[in-house]
Amino acid sequence: MVGKRRTPDGQPLWLAWLQLSISSMLVVLFLVMLAKVREQAVTIGELEQKVRTIENGRSQDRTTAMEQQLESMIQRLQSVEQVGAQLREVNQQQQALKQDLQQLRSSPNPILDNPGRLPGQATRPARPSSLPAAPRPSATVLRPPDDNF
Repeated sequence: MVGKRRTPDGQPLWLAWLQLSISSMLVVLFLVMLAKVREQAVTIGELEQKVRTIENGRSQDRTTAMEQQLESMIQRLQSVEQVGAQLREVNQQQQALKQDLQQLRSSPNPILDNPGRLPGQATRPARPSSLPAAPRPSATVLRPPDDNF
């Protein structure tokens, strides 16, 4: 009669135990799967955080590099502006010189008429030059003394 026991439904008792064990096994498998999913979610969260950290580091490196490039460009622009200012100043000086030259060409110039004197200076008699005169050529040839040989 051991093998013939039946549940109140009329099913064999071993079948009820089999259903109970399979159901228990399915519950345990579900709980294990749920734990694995949670573990994977935590791992995925950690990996996402690491990826964000790496991306932030790279973006900071890029930002630093871009800041350095920007500073370099600013310095170049400043030097170009300085050169431009110098060119404008030189151009203004050149224009002023051209105007002065035109004025000198168009006006009667007392300097060209009397080269030794500035405008407004009184005429003075020429003074003798204090520089020595150039040596005059002579017909005598200079030779070293004979007793040195």
